[in-house]
Amino acid sequence: MGKAGRPNKKQMLKKLTKETILSALKEKGNDSKYLLDQVDEYMRYFDNLDVLNIKLCEDLDIDLLKEKRQVTKEMRNILTFLGLKPVSVDGVITFEEL
Repeated sequence: MGKAGRPNKKQMLKKLTKETILSALKEKGNDSKYLLDQVDEYMRYFDNLDVLNIKLCEDLDIDLLKEKRQVTKEMRNILTFLGLKPVSVDGVITFEEL
């Protein structure tokens, strides 16, 4: 949490990302428990990617780069499985159907 218990920028981005994915699934009528579990898995990868990026800023490590590539690949695979594709419009990321 940030100052006075407010969420920081990373927490807000994570929340917005999850809400956007859930909204896109709901619009498609695909909000079954199994798919919602996949969104939770995506968000765990989201956290892992953040940790990897922090570590890579501290020290460039080939193994960490490989891990980052694998994590981003898994995140893309989940989005593909959900039938979503990230789209950036004026810096705002949304998800559209594949």
